[in-house]
Amino acid sequence: METTIKSATLPKNQIDTDSRPLLSGIITGQIAGLIMAVVVMLVFALFLGKSPLYPVQVIGSMLFGETALPDFHLGALLAGLVLHQAGPSLLWGVIYGILAKKFSPQTTSSALLLGLAVGVISMVGPYVLIPTLMNALHGVDIWNREVPMLWDWAAHIVFGASFALYPKVAQKLNAQ
Repeated sequence: METTIKSATLPKNQIDTDSRPLLSGIITGQIAGLIMAVVVMLVFALFLGKSPLYPVQVIGSMLFGETALPDFHLGALLAGLVLHQAGPSLLWGVIYGILAKKFSPQTTSSALLLGLAVGVISMVGPYVLIPTLMNALHGVDIWNREVPMLWDWAAHIVFGASFALYPKVAQKLNAQ
């Protein structure tokens, strides 16, 4: 008895419907990460008296240590942008996509509520992950020393709220 298994191939421009929530979550996570970065840059410039690029350099200090901070540091700026978008923005976008597949947020308000939950949970970064990495690499938690926790919370709430864009992103992907 011979069994034939047909491979499922999709037309060139069609996206597998099972992967759409994940892909929509990833794309929305990237957008949310950029919105969060802009808001934090504005906070640093308007309220904390620092360069708007300073928080990105603080992220880059993960690789460069203290040398990333006293003056403008192009390497730290570029590293900070890549680390932020390829690290937490990607991770939490994937997690949102997985949750979106389970809970199927179709409206802005349901996407917002799910996003706010992800934003709050993502605070595991500043409380656990970042201190562990910074202390292991540099002997000091540069991030939490340089970024007031209040503003960190505000930034993560903005990040989570930005997932309200998920239905629009999913709609655009579904239209393809």
